[in-house]
Amino acid sequence: MATYPWSTETRREIPEDTYSISLTGHRPSVLDGYDLSTAFYRELEDGLHRIAERALERSGSVQLHSGMALGADTVWSKAALRLRDEHPDEVYFVAEVPVMTQPDRWIGKRDKALWQEHVDSADVLRIYGESYSVGFLHARNQGMIEAADLLLAVWNGSTTGGTAGAVAYAKRIGKRTHRIDPAKLHAKL
Repeated sequence: MATYPWSTETRREIPEDTYSISLTGHRPSVLDGYDLSTAFYRELEDGLHRIAERALERSGSVQLHSGMALGADTVWSKAALRLRDEHPDEVYFVAEVPVMTQPDRWIGKRDKALWQEHVDSADVLRIYGESYSVGFLHARNQGMIEAADLLLAVWNGSTTGGTAGAVAYAKRIGKRTHRIDPAKLHAKL
């Protein structure tokens, strides 16, 4: 069953044959904390950028979907927008937002400002609900997974939580998934 967003704002049309990559991943508490300037986050961003760049080389254009949450989603958004800056005619950024109040509960002002900057920079903004509900988080995950040709999962293999649920959903509907294990990235540094 397809999941449709409550509202979609298209700021730039995406060609139909554009390869689509979405990402699901852990929050900062499971990754490397809230400071995105650490070596871990720099390496994660560079690795995600390389994956998207290879997809761009193979397909000619890519649309990169982010769920816009703290942690892996934010790092993915940074990598996606960096790639779009390098290839403005071939890369499209899609902000998949459960509700526009998503960052209201966040503590960090920089996190909120970065979220707003990324939302404002999106080629397409998809919003799944009007007011906060866990159901809209699930709808957002389903919507961006259904839109994807490839799901990237920054995932430690846990069997509970939103990332595990997103990976299970992708598997259930037959989506190709590439796992990035945060522990292996930590060990590499």
